[in-house]
Amino acid sequence: MKQLFKTNSIIQFVLLMAVWLMMSGHYDLTHISMGIISSVIVLLLHIPLRKFYAEEEATALKGVKPYRLRIMRMFFYVPWLIWQIVIASLQVAVLVLKPKMPVDPSLIRFKTNLPNTSAKVILANSITLTPGTITLRVSGDEFLVHAVMDESSSGILDDSLPGEVAKLYEKKPDQVVHDVEIIKSGAKL
Repeated sequence: MKQLFKTNSIIQFVLLMAVWLMMSGHYDLTHISMGIISSVIVLLLHIPLRKFYAEEEATALKGVKPYRLRIMRMFFYVPWLIWQIVIASLQVAVLVLKPKMPVDPSLIRFKTNLPNTSAKVILANSITLTPGTITLRVSGDEFLVHAVMDESSSGILDDSLPGEVAKLYEKKPDQVVHDVEIIKSGAKL
C-alpha cells in the first residue's frame, strides 16, 4: 500500500508540474521553482484526503482483488473523451443556433458497477466535461445526471462512456450501467 501511495504521489507531482509548465508558458528558474513549490503544497494538502479514501476503499474491498488504473489505457481514453466533447459541443451549438430545435431536458438516474471510487469520479467528471450534461450527484453506485437533450445522454445510456471508464480498470468490463430511470421535465423530481 505504501509503495502504491508513493507511486501515485510521483505521478500526481509530474502531472501537476506538467500542467503548471503548460499554463505558465515560462521555463525560467523562478517559474519552475514556483511550480515545484505549488505542486508540493498541493500534494501535502491532499495527503489526508487520499489516505481517507484509500482506507475507505480498502475496507469496502476486503477480500476482493483491487482494481488498478491501467495507465496505458489512458492514452486511448483521453483522445476518445476529447472527441466526444467535440461532438457534444457541436450538438449543443446547433441547439443554440437553431431555436426551433427541441430542448428536452431530463434527469437520468442510473447505477453503475464500476470497480472503485476513482472510476466513479472519472465517470462523473467525464460526464460533466461533455457539453449538454452535468453530474448532479453521486451516491454510492447511483448517479444523477442532467441532460439538455436526448442526444446529450446517449453516451451514458448506450454504455459507451461508462464502458470506456471501466476499461481503464478492467480489460473486458461487463455492462456497466443498469437500473436506468429517465425523468422528463419535472415529472418525478
